[in-house]
Amino acid sequence: MNLRSVLATALALSVVLPIHVRGQQTRALDDAFVEALEWRSVGPANMSGRITDVEGLPGPSKTFYVAAASGGIWKTTNNGTTFRPIFDDQRVVSMGDLAIAPSDPTQIWAGTGEEDSRNSISPGGGVYKSTDGGQSWRLMGLEATEHIGRIQVHPSDPDIVFVAALGALWRTNPERGLYRTTDGGETWQQVLFVSERAGFVDVKFHPRDPSILFATSWERQRGPYYLESGGPGSALWKSADGGDTWERVEGGGLPETTLGKMNVAFAPSYPRVMYLMVEAAAPEGSDEENLNGLYRSDDGGESWRRMNDFNTRPFYYSEVVADPADPDRVYFSSLRFSEDGGESTREMARAVHVDFHAIWVDPNDPDRIVLGNDGGIVVSFDRGGNYWFPNIIPLGQFYNVSYGMEVPY
Repeated sequence: MNLRSVLATALALSVVLPIHVRGQQTRALDDAFVEALEWRSVGPANMSGRITDVEGLPGPSKTFYVAAASGGIWKTTNNGTTFRPIFDDQRVVSMGDLAIAPSDPTQIWAGTGEEDSRNSISPGGGVYKSTDGGQSWRLMGLEATEHIGRIQVHPSDPDIVFVAALGALWRTNPERGLYRTTDGGETWQQVLFVSERAGFVDVKFHPRDPSILFATSWERQRGPYYLESGGPGSALWKSADGGDTWERVEGGGLPETTLGKMNVAFAPSYPRVMYLMVEAAAPEGSDEENLNGLYRSDDGGESWRRMNDFNTRPFYYSEVVADPADPDRVYFSSLRFSEDGGESTREMARAVHVDFHAIWVDPNDPDRIVLGNDGGIVVSFDRGGNYWFPNIIPLGQFYNVSYGMEVPY
């Protein structure tokens, strides 16, 4: 068929088909017809959406979980080749953090409500628990906390869990602070409360002594045209008795100005080394813009020194993870790494989507890294030298919907 014939046929169809379809549209749609309709995913197809956390099982397992800012939880058992949604039947889709019980990998905790406190995030509806690897979930309470920054499960007792709850973003509320359960989530105790403006964004167990924990509180609130990040409620906290009592960590090289968001990390292979991402104001009269940056401790948090000033958009990023085998290798901010404890730094993952919120490094194989960003996840099998983008998770943050009034649609 030549081009003229093809064009003639297309023109004829364009005239005939709309008339035929318009005729069909005049039929009434009965309830039985409508109830038989099923939803199907039609996109997005060119990228995924914002990821808030990635948690995986140590190798040789190929299983990891992905928490989305507005798309629930996704699970892969083949290193990202395929994924399946495992949280679609719940009443919320905005996720803050995931945690897998180290002593029972079938037990997974999910904190809802994104913690990256930009003006487009959605609140959550409490903390959920799965005891079958994500096949089913049970709401375990803390619904009024709205945004969950971190969940940590005791290394040997899966019934002991800490939840760092940020609280509401657009208003003050008392349902924020650091919570603990000792009975698997049946009851909760607010073990640390700062104020109705300051919640908690991070909490970590000492890798070898679970009676020692560090946590960070963050005072922040949004209005229609502003974000107040920082205030007297922001601080680093330590407990040496399993979370029964807490003391505020001050001095020792930490900024003595107004603090903002902070995240803390132990070096698993040598936990006397700790890292802290800090948002802090500059001293009055100083020429410095701020005291933000990566801080390091070599004595278990007794003293600190500022290693560099990289901390891009602290309210939105601030993740920090130490390599499981090398205490001097650290990943932080969005996104840099250092091989000398922060003295010198290099960019990481330059050829993939930007805005990193999640860093998971396989404890058994530090070459295997999964990063979560505003465009989904990327996977590296060579310690961040190269990345694979499994572009198969249909996620996105939709800010607007438009439609035409044409018939049929």
